[in-house]
Amino acid sequence: MKDLEEHGSAGELLADWRTTERDTVAARSAASVAALAVAAATSAEEAAHAMEVAAEAVLDAAEHAKEAATHAKTAASQAADAARSASAAAVADKRHANDEVERAEKAEATARDRFHDAQAMGFSKESGKESG
Repeated sequence: MKDLEEHGSAGELLADWRTTERDTVAARSAASVAALAVAAATSAEEAAHAMEVAAEAVLDAAEHAKEAATHAKTAASQAADAARSASAAAVADKRHANDEVERAEKAEATARDRFHDAQAMGFSKESGKESG
């Protein structure tokens, strides 16, 4: 019984055992929660890295889109300048064409009037036509 007295009564030993058993269960539970927390932190870190990579890709895409938009704006501006020049040239060509139409109409009217005058007076014998 000497050993039993050194260690306390059976009730005390059983109570110590049950207490340490609960402590072991609690410690295992805490270790399990800690393992889940590590896994969650690892997943969060991986997700954050993936988001960083995606954000960088979006930034690159935005920069490329901005460059493309700048090129498109430049091209559109050049096309507008060319269209303005073509329009101005077309207006000048139209004026010239109108002037040519007017000149041709005057020449036609003059030729018609000369023909009618000659017809009214009888055609000249020098032209190879007979007088009427």
